[in-house]
Amino acid sequence: MTSNVLAPRYSVKFYREGVYELIRFKRALFPHLPPKREEGGSVSGEKLSQAICRAKSVIFQVAFCNDWDFFFTGTIDKTKYNRFHLKDFYKSFTQWLRDYRKKYSCDLKYLFVPELHEDGAWHIHGFVRGIPEEQLCPFIRGLHPDRLVNGGYLNWPEYQKKFGFCSLAQIKDPERAAGYITKYVSKDLARCVSDYGAHMYRCSIGLARALSMGYVYQSYASLDAYLESENTFCSTGWVRDVDWSFWMEYIPADDELPTLEYPEDVPLLLFNVEVEQTIIQGYLERGEDDGGKRPRDL
Repeated sequence: MTSNVLAPRYSVKFYREGVYELIRFKRALFPHLPPKREEGGSVSGEKLSQAICRAKSVIFQVAFCNDWDFFFTGTIDKTKYNRFHLKDFYKSFTQWLRDYRKKYSCDLKYLFVPELHEDGAWHIHGFVRGIPEEQLCPFIRGLHPDRLVNGGYLNWPEYQKKFGFCSLAQIKDPERAAGYITKYVSKDLARCVSDYGAHMYRCSIGLARALSMGYVYQSYASLDAYLESENTFCSTGWVRDVDWSFWMEYIPADDELPTLEYPEDVPLLLFNVEVEQTIIQGYLERGEDDGGKRPRDL
C-alpha cells in the first residue's frame, strides 16, 4: 500500500521478538525543526514534561529490549560513602564497575535508576547481567532477613564490601520488571536528578533500544483495536505475537517520504541521553520544582 498522504497517523517500534509498540498521534505529524532552547539553557514547563516523557521512554526501552540476569537493589553504607551525594557515589561506582570488568574479564552490563529515601539519602535500583556466577551467593537463614532467603535473592559480596547492602532477584517477566522501574521513576523524576546535578539514570553503552519500523499514513480500525492507553498527545498499545510481515499491509515502502524531526507538540524519543539530562537539569537549576512531592515505594 502506497500513500500520497505525508502526515503520519501512527508510529511502529520493535522491542523484542514478537513485541511491537503502536503509537497513534492525536494530530497528524509534519516535518518540523527541533524547538529552540530558551535563554539560559532552560525549557518551559511543557518542554520539561516532554523531556521527562522521553527519559521514561529510554529507561523502559533499555530495560525491556535487553536480556538481564537480575533486578538489582543497592544501598550506600554511610561509613563508606556520603549517602546524600549521588554524583560522587556514581563516579566511584562506575569506575569500580570498569575495574571489575577488567579484573574478572566479564562483559558486565547495567541500567541503574536512583531512589531517594525519606531522609534524603540515596540508593539505586536497576538491571544487571554478566556478573560471574561464582561472584554471587545466597543469603543465609538466621543471618539475613527471611524474605531474602525465602525469595531466592542473591548477594553480591564485592559490592557489599565496597558500597553497602545489596540484593539481586531473578527476573521472571521482563516486561513487568521494565514497567515497574518506569512507573517508579515517573513519580518524581525531577527530584531524582536535582541532587548535585546527578543524572537520572546510568546505563552501559551498546545496549539495545527500540527500533523504528516506520510510519503508517492512514487510519485503520484494525490497528486502533490494539490501542490501550491514552495521554495528551497520543494513544499507545502493544501488538504481540506477530512478525515484521504483519506490518507490510500498513507501512508504505516509499524511500522519498520525509524524515520527521521532533515536533514541538509530540514527545518523540531523543536518542541522545546527554541532551535529555541537560534539558532536565537546566530546568531544575532555575529553581523550579514539582510542588514538593516526594517519591514513595511502589
